Amino acid sequence: MSQMPKRWCAGARRWTGVALVLSAAASGVTAQPLVDANGFVREEAYDHLRRALSDEDAVYADIEGRRLKIWLEEVVAFSRRSRDDGNRYWGRISGTQYEVMAADWTEAQFRRLGMHDIHRVDFDLGPQWFPVDWDLAASAGDDTLTFMSANPAMGSQTLELDGVEAVWVGLGTAADFAGRDIAGKAVIIQTILAPGQMGNSASWEGATIRAEEAGAALILGVWGYGGNFAIWQRTNAFQMVRNDDGTSRYVNQIVSTPGFFLGFEDGRKLRDLVAAGEPVTISARVEAETREGLSSPSIFGTLPGMTDETIYVMAHMDGYYDAALDNASGMAVMIGLADHFAGVPMSERRRNIVFIGTAGHHVGSPSALYLRDQGLLENTALMINCEHIAPTQFVAFNNELRLTNTVSPRRWWVHGSQRLLDITLDAYRTFGVTVIGEMDGRATGEMMAIDKEAPSVQLIRSPEHKHTDGDVPELVPAAGLESAARAFAKILDQANELNLEELQAAPARSSR
Repeated sequence: MSQMPKRWCAGARRWTGVALVLSAAASGVTAQPLVDANGFVREEAYDHLRRALSDEDAVYADIEGRRLKIWLEEVVAFSRRSRDDGNRYWGRISGTQYEVMAADWTEAQFRRLGMHDIHRVDFDLGPQWFPVDWDLAASAGDDTLTFMSANPAMGSQTLELDGVEAVWVGLGTAADFAGRDIAGKAVIIQTILAPGQMGNSASWEGATIRAEEAGAALILGVWGYGGNFAIWQRTNAFQMVRNDDGTSRYVNQIVSTPGFFLGFEDGRKLRDLVAAGEPVTISARVEAETREGLSSPSIFGTLPGMTDETIYVMAHMDGYYDAALDNASGMAVMIGLADHFAGVPMSERRRNIVFIGTAGHHVGSPSALYLRDQGLLENTALMINCEHIAPTQFVAFNNELRLTNTVSPRRWWVHGSQRLLDITLDAYRTFGVTVIGEMDGRATGEMMAIDKEAPSVQLIRSPEHKHTDGDVPELVPAAGLESAARAFAKILDQANELNLEELQAAPARSSR
C-alpha cells in the first residue's frame, strides 16, 4: 500500500472526506474496523462485493482481484519514477520516458504470455505543452497565502503577473457577473463537480467564457466542494451533451485566458481572505515549454484463434500523477484478460484476440484512428475498452467527500445486436458490476472515435478525483477490478458463440 499523500493528512490539510460510509447497516460498533491507519478503506472491506462463482463460471476463478491490483501498482510505479525524478508535471505523461516504461511493461507481459505478432506503432504527437515550474500567491495587508494544490490551467503559456486584483464571482453565472467590472482582474470561480473533469459547473454555466469575454487577466478555478485536489484541467467550457435522440456529443469552447486550478481547502482560504474586506491581490508565475519531436507508442500482441475474425481489447497507458484509476486500472484488467485467455488452447479460441496498450490518450488517442484508417476493423467481431474500471464511490456530505466500501456505478456502452446487449448486461449482473441506469449515448474515452465501427462494449467512470493527485491505488479496490474483468471475459466468451452477423445487428434496448 502506498503512503498517503500529505494533502490527505489531517495534520497537513483538512481532508475530512477520508471517512468510512458502510454500504451495509452499522452494527453499533464505534471503532472504525474497515479503515486503515491512513484513512483509506481496507481491501477486505470490499470483499462483500465478490460473487460466488457458479459451476458454469468457475472457469473465471483465475481472474483474481488481488493479482490485478498488483499489476495496477506496478504500472503506478512508473508514474512515481517521474515524480521522484523531480518533475512537477509528473505521471505517465504522453511523450515521456515514463509512458514508454508502461509500454515496455505491457510488452513484457505480452511476451510472458507467449503472444504472437508483438509489435509497436509509434505516433508523432506534434508540439506538446509542458509546464516546468509555477507559483500562485494571494496577499491582503500583512497576510500572504500560497497554495500547495495550485496547478496552472493546461495550455497556459509562460507568464508572470504581480499585484492583480482578485474578484470572487461564486459559480460564475450571469447573475454573479452582473454589474461587476472584472477587466484586468483575477476572477475566482467556485466549481461544483458533477462528477468532475467530465462535468463541472464552470463548464456548463459558461463561467470561464464569461470571464474571458469580460476581459479577466487570470481565471482561478476552485475544484469542487471538498478535499484539496491538485488537478490538471483546462479552462475550456467542456461538457458531454445528450441529444434528443439519446445519442451524445462533446461541446468544447476554447478559453485562452491563463488560469490556475486549486483544491477546495486552498480555495476556501482564498475566498475567506477576500471576504475579510481588505483588497486582495494575486501573483502568478508559470514557466512552460512547447516540446517538439515527441512520440507515443502503442504496443500490440495477439492470441491467435481459429478464424480470421478479430476481437480487440484495449487500454490506454498514459496518465496524470499516479493515474491508478486513469488508467492503470484498465491496463491491469486488460492484462488479466490476456492472462486468462492465454490459458485457453488456441483450438478453443474461435477468433484472434488482439490486445493493445494504446498511445497518447490524453493528447488525441491516435491508436483508435489508426485502427480505422488502416482497415483493421473490417473483420472485427467485438471491441472492449478497459478504462477507469473500478473507482471507490464517494458520498458528498456537507463539504466532505466520504469514502465508502463500494464501487461507483459506471457509465456503460454497447454497440451491436440485442443479443450482445443482453449478454453484456447478464455478465454485469452475474458478477455484480454496478452501472448507471441509462446507457451512454456514445462511447467516451479511448474508443470514442470508432465506437460504431464494430460491435463494442465498455465500462467507464470519471469521478471527482480523475486527473488529480487523489487518483491513488487505494481508491481502486481489487474486488471491483475482479468483477469487471470477469464480466468482460464472459462477454468475450459468449460473443464467440455468435456469428459476426449476430453481433452486428442493429442495437436495441434490453428488456431486462
